[in-house]
Amino acid sequence: MFDLALALSYSLALVWLVGGCAYRVGIWLKARNSLPIPLTPAPRTRSGVVMRLCLELFAFRSLARADKTTWLASLLFHYGLLWLAIVHLRFVFTSLPTFLIPFIQYSGWATLCVIVGLSVLLLRRLLVDRVRYVSAPSDYLHLMLLISIAVSGALLKRVWPVNLFEVGEFLRGVFRVSWVPLPDHAGLVVHLLLVLVLLLVFPISKLLHGVGVIVSPTFNQRDRG
Repeated sequence: MFDLALALSYSLALVWLVGGCAYRVGIWLKARNSLPIPLTPAPRTRSGVVMRLCLELFAFRSLARADKTTWLASLLFHYGLLWLAIVHLRFVFTSLPTFLIPFIQYSGWATLCVIVGLSVLLLRRLLVDRVRYVSAPSDYLHLMLLISIAVSGALLKRVWPVNLFEVGEFLRGVFRVSWVPLPDHAGLVVHLLLVLVLLLVFPISKLLHGVGVIVSPTFNQRDRG
């Protein structure tokens, strides 16, 4: 019964994730701003705007100019998380694709990057007065949730191994809405419940900030002066 409830919760959470993110992005796109408010110095051409957005999205250029420590921690976290997301594509396929093998081989380093990056960001909110002053309780909860997911995933890999084929069968059943039993593993249940919470809060939290950069008029407007 618990397996069915968890599988059903995951299927509904995925629908909520996609629908919620699309809804929020739609609201942002409809909130047009007729005033020219680009963050200067701003590019004067459309290609320049595209380059600026790419630098913000993939290199966090503004953050690098503001605080090198936070910038490095953010790079470690985001690119480590991207690496692990690619690793988890293994559960989409019934057999392991060859292109995923190098990612899996170095997944331990990616997990370490995620944990170190998140820990630095959490310490920054706790120790830096000006950051602590503007931090809401949700900011701490989001960081602790992400750290818990990364640590529990690392423990599943290093300390409490689980049958990955059975995990893949369970997750593919979630995608197909054809549910199968979950492996009897307490650590796996904890990890999946933490991920489920992340899926539920993601569309309604600050975690969707990456898309916000693209639709932000301070970044996507040209300098027409």
